[in-house]
Amino acid sequence: MAVIRAEHVEELLRGAVPEPVLVVRRGAAEVVPKARLGDPEYRGALQVVSRQDLVDGEAAEDAAALARNLDATLSKLGG
Repeated sequence: MAVIRAEHVEELLRGAVPEPVLVVRRGAAEVVPKARLGDPEYRGALQVVSRQDLVDGEAAEDAAALARNLDATLSKLGG
């Protein structure tokens, strides 16, 4: 089963979270505000991509395709 799914990408791109970042912690993906990355509960979380990264890179893929690519990259990391 994929860790990163289309709903994560959609939340990252369209959600109301300020300065959102897609992270993976404890084997689960979630979108959190960049300001929370320093909190103890996010220590050791893998930062996958931010909304800004995608905007800067002009990601033209749909959410499902982007989620598959991100998940495939994550699986190659051995995590």
